[in-house]
Amino acid sequence: MTEPREIVFSFEKDLNNNRYSYNKFIKFYNTFNELNHQKIILDFSNVNFLSANLLAVLGCCAEHTTAKKKNRIVFRNLHPKIKAVMQKTGFGRHFSWDNIDDIDHDSMGYDIFESTTEHLADFERYLLLNIFSRSTLPTMSAAYRNSIIDNLLEMFNNVIDHADSSHVYVCGQISPKNMELCFSIVDIGRTINENVTSYLKDISTDFPDNSLEWAIISGNSTKALEAPGGLGFSTLLDFLKHNNGSFILISDKEIYELKKGKDNFNMLDLSFPGTIVTITINLKDGQLYFLDQNKKESIVF
Repeated sequence: MTEPREIVFSFEKDLNNNRYSYNKFIKFYNTFNELNHQKIILDFSNVNFLSANLLAVLGCCAEHTTAKKKNRIVFRNLHPKIKAVMQKTGFGRHFSWDNIDDIDHDSMGYDIFESTTEHLADFERYLLLNIFSRSTLPTMSAAYRNSIIDNLLEMFNNVIDHADSSHVYVCGQISPKNMELCFSIVDIGRTINENVTSYLKDISTDFPDNSLEWAIISGNSTKALEAPGGLGFSTLLDFLKHNNGSFILISDKEIYELKKGKDNFNMLDLSFPGTIVTITINLKDGQLYFLDQNKKESIVF
């Protein structure tokens, strides 16, 4: 059997939650999803930092380009601090690296969930353990916290109901320096644009310029008319606006960004055949969050 051909894929700078990084990972996926039986060398020579939540994106893309295409991935010149983050989160499982203890408790585990109703409870346990049990989160009532958790569970349900995807990938980290908690939820399957376009065509409604703009509106759903749902972002987005956090939603070529309370809808260079959600919570927020049970609206003090 012939040895696989080596192909080098280089990252030119640090990998943060910005357009460059997302475009780069999407380019990685699109490049190697077209190839078979290759040895892919990820060159990290110019990378001194990688935001841990992006491991969910890298892991999702890597698994799809290796398992199905029989490619092999190795790293070149990986910074020891980045390798340590990979080992602390559990991402090193892909390379048979030993895990190392997270003595600072600032990592959210890298995890992969089967996108089935049976694993919804596992995903909820992940959220409770890695996010909502942390004392550093902004103070919120039980009802408000549960409403945000319901939003996140609705995202998982949307993968089950709409995406035709086999797995959901999650990873994140707390940044003590910036006092932020950031995590990403990723799947590869049907895109939001595909689902929205098909649904609006069926009901003979005009198409929006950006399907994400339609999808994030509370109450909009591509489920059957009698079924509840939607993307379920309403409480979460409202919270992040008050919290001065940020939110990134990527599907197909479309991207929605919430940053500093402002919405921005735009297009990426390449298409991502699935959905990426990245949530950043500002831990410096001293406000108190409650939910008006009658109106289902936020009350902030």
